[in-house]
Amino acid sequence: MANYAWTTGNALPSSENGQIFENCNFHQKAPHTAIFSGVTGLIFRDCNLINCDLPADAVTVRCGTDHYEYCANANPKLVERGLLTAEPENCSHVTGSDTIQVAGVTVETVYYYANKKVS
Repeated sequence: MANYAWTTGNALPSSENGQIFENCNFHQKAPHTAIFSGVTGLIFRDCNLINCDLPADAVTVRCGTDHYEYCANANPKLVERGLLTAEPENCSHVTGSDTIQVAGVTVETVYYYANKKVS
């Protein structure tokens, strides 16, 4: 699989009108990142197109096309690599929490995180 995902640092390949991409990873960091703007007639088969906005006439076949906002707390290895910026512990990606109490005194709060699916 050709890998142009944001985590690799590989630049997107050049493309021509009508080009077919198969088994490629174009995963982008931010939701709704435009790729291949101005190119027409593109076909994507079995590609990872997470967070990608394609030209309006592009065709996708068996491709992942969802959009996500990534949480630094849920992805600490990406923070370590400098690909995500650290967030506060109680960030906007918190999906739940547990409070640990000893003798009625809160001693710790454990937060649970998830990347946010966006439309």
